[in-house]
Amino acid sequence: MKLNYFKDKLFELLNEEINMEIKDITANDREDKFTVEIQDGSVFEVKCTKMKTTSKIDRPFKKDIRFYWKLKNY
Repeated sequence: MKLNYFKDKLFELLNEEINMEIKDITANDREDKFTVEIQDGSVFEVKCTKMKTTSKIDRPFKKDIRFYWKLKNY
């Protein structure tokens, strides 16, 4: 899967999510980041990075996917 495709799908998921009460999503394609502002004023930064994995033969069902959430307190 290409990184840009993953970012597009992640943006769609966040944009359609109603339970998280997302106020705004700002995408920074150059830095592969999203800034997500929640209704309560919390701001999160999501950084997307495609991780390199070992051989598919060694790890057929396990992928390295990491989400980093950074809370910015204003």
